Amino acid sequence: AHEVLDSADGWLDASLPCDVHMPLIGNNLIGDPVIADYSFDSEWVEKKSWWFKKEFDIPQEPLRRAVLELVCETLDAEADVFLNGAHLGHHRSAFRPFVADVKSLAKPTGNALLVRLTTGVERVSENDLAGIGQSVNTEADGSRGERGDKRRVFVRKPQYCFGWDWGPRVATCGITGPAYIKAYDTLAVRRLRCVTASTGNRAELRIEAEIENFRPYSTVEAAFCLQISLSGKQVHLETGERLLMSGLNYIPFTVEIPTPALWWPNGMGGQPLYEAKLTASTGGEEKDSIATRFGIRTVALDMEKLDGGEYGFALRVNGVRTFCKGANWIPADSIYARVTDEKYESLIREAANSNFNMLRVWGGGLYERDVFYDLCDEYGILVWQDFMFACAAYPDKLEWFRREAELEMDYQTRRLSNHPCLAMWCGNNENAQCFDELWVGERRPAYLGGVVCSNHIAPAVVRRNCPEIPYWNSSPYGGEHPNGDLAGDKHHWGECMMNADMNKRIVPEEFDTVTAKFVSEYGYPGPCLMETIKKYLGGEQPDRKSRLWALHNNTFEQHTVDAGITRHYRDSSGMNLEEYLLYASLCQGLMLGYSLEALRSLGQCSGALYWMYNDCWGETGWTTIDYYLMRKPSFYFVRRALEPVKLILRAADGVVRVMGINDTAEEHAFEVEYGYVSFDGSMRDTQRRGVALPPFSRRALFSFGMGSLDTLTGCYFVKPVDDGARIHAAILRTTEFKNLFVPQAALAISGFIRDGALARFTVSSGTYAHAVHFNLPPQARLSDEYFDLLPGQAGHITVEGLDAGWDASGMRCNCIR
Repeated sequence: AHEVLDSADGWLDASLPCDVHMPLIGNNLIGDPVIADYSFDSEWVEKKSWWFKKEFDIPQEPLRRAVLELVCETLDAEADVFLNGAHLGHHRSAFRPFVADVKSLAKPTGNALLVRLTTGVERVSENDLAGIGQSVNTEADGSRGERGDKRRVFVRKPQYCFGWDWGPRVATCGITGPAYIKAYDTLAVRRLRCVTASTGNRAELRIEAEIENFRPYSTVEAAFCLQISLSGKQVHLETGERLLMSGLNYIPFTVEIPTPALWWPNGMGGQPLYEAKLTASTGGEEKDSIATRFGIRTVALDMEKLDGGEYGFALRVNGVRTFCKGANWIPADSIYARVTDEKYESLIREAANSNFNMLRVWGGGLYERDVFYDLCDEYGILVWQDFMFACAAYPDKLEWFRREAELEMDYQTRRLSNHPCLAMWCGNNENAQCFDELWVGERRPAYLGGVVCSNHIAPAVVRRNCPEIPYWNSSPYGGEHPNGDLAGDKHHWGECMMNADMNKRIVPEEFDTVTAKFVSEYGYPGPCLMETIKKYLGGEQPDRKSRLWALHNNTFEQHTVDAGITRHYRDSSGMNLEEYLLYASLCQGLMLGYSLEALRSLGQCSGALYWMYNDCWGETGWTTIDYYLMRKPSFYFVRRALEPVKLILRAADGVVRVMGINDTAEEHAFEVEYGYVSFDGSMRDTQRRGVALPPFSRRALFSFGMGSLDTLTGCYFVKPVDDGARIHAAILRTTEFKNLFVPQAALAISGFIRDGALARFTVSSGTYAHAVHFNLPPQARLSDEYFDLLPGQAGHITVEGLDAGWDASGMRCNCIR
């Protein structure tokens, strides 16, 4: 695009990783496409080809090596690579690296690497789409530009970049991962696979080293050393020798670790990470080594037959049936190459703070960078990993496409298999469901595109590279109908949020009727904080009637937010913007919090993953953490709903049932107070009793009658007697808040202590207080907010992330009446 470039030699400076949008934004040639409506102004970028150039020298020592491998880890998407005038090859996938031996081309000085890249869709014709084009889902909408591109299915790159209901069209293109040359002499250690075969007093590990001997027709004698350590302390050392044949060699090890430290999901135990390092030498000289982290843990998919002939769907980690709680993950930016390690750290840390133990990496995004999985290992976040196929019939009748899919799957399963966080491989997102429900009649494709990838290639690759990790063909999937309730996982959309009946969308009690075995998608939309809205509108005054507001409003919102406010609080039509943001946020929090509690309390259900956790730009949408890493109010509802030790109330036929959940490895026994209290605190009809929650348990604890007490002027509850137990009170919801007669609460803050960026205080009320919140800076991270207080109850709050200049004298405490 030489006509827009303004530099002396026609090139723009760039560093890797680099999407072409990044230097264009940096040089003020385009606006940032996640801001305002600048995404429309930069659509020309995807219609060009882009060249990257690097000139470099190579020191003598690596030049003396037998093999010099050029590695470009991520080329998005159609690429031609040249070194010193020679064409090294054409590459057509962002999901596996380009690798070439450049020994014969490399020289000490003046090397020139050229890479030509395009978005890839320019190669796809109408003839290519014939037969499956009608079976590629898009979000095209004139008011939002052409969100979606049917040609995407022919290009192995993140599918979301052409636009989705929650993101703009920003067609990615560039060298979006590192590029380097690695030198080898004689041999290379290609892989070190670490598998936990069994746990107990002694853990048995099966470790396999894959070593390549570069001598094409000669064996070589190699010595190896395997070291395993935990927290820097060596727990195993093994040495030996081996005659390596030409090409690939596989060396197995069986290792026993006494009194192993097991890796557990967040909330169930710790996340100790072992390190294994293998060094290979010839002639007393080290030739290559590889190090990897792993956790000692087992994971299995339990699909036992249930009473009534249905099948369960649950993960067992270290033999323990695990309720998977969390959300769906999408790329953290429309321009994914610019997501920093720090942003990954913030997002995964906040997932753990939300009491997640699972993220589902959705199949329309990308296989994330190593740092994502490293952080999930460290924070105990299980990963349900889709292969990158979503909402479309894919052209796997073509030999080249099947080959690309297999190479991609082979690379990713080998790359990620040692991560203890990795709990599930899944063939695609919603393709099976679409074949069953959507692509019928005139939309029925000429062939079942993608079925070969999901039903044949993927299970074979997983079996070959990591058979100990479960594989599931699609999401949703299970039973005669892929999105049914009798088996497998469920995307719970049509029953609630995407139901034609508005009341089905906005009544949380609908989730008490779920019969699915694992809910892997569902959601409810809500707005961002005002500070975020101002950022993504790019300086335009926020106006709910403006074109920009509509552009950053989710495609499926469809007046649901207004309807929810009107049902649960008051008529939304006369609200100012600040009121709208508050009440809309509370509705999102109510729907997510109540639904997660409901799914956790249903005995047949073993997973609840809401859509979705994070954003790729700013909008009124599904997330609880926004694009700028600000917590939405709904964050706190989710956090409470997913607490490791939890009390939940449900009522039917005048009887209140108390459910207890304990995700931890320790028994929790404590005394509770339960019964009724009036909102003004003048009447209290309660009793006390002891309860015990065994480790890793979900169970009904006890029941009590409601009697004839007025639930419009008071509420039924259960709470620990000792507030130090840090287990939230469970309050029975009997009607919408707007119907309740709640007096104006007189909130009091006491015991305020400031220590740098940290603060602690206590908030209390003599009467019932709903949605207690504070006017702290948006970057502040509170231990709790937007919570309810029973009469006479105190809440103990910790705050992190306060700026040094923040003045506590202006702090206010608010609630909803």
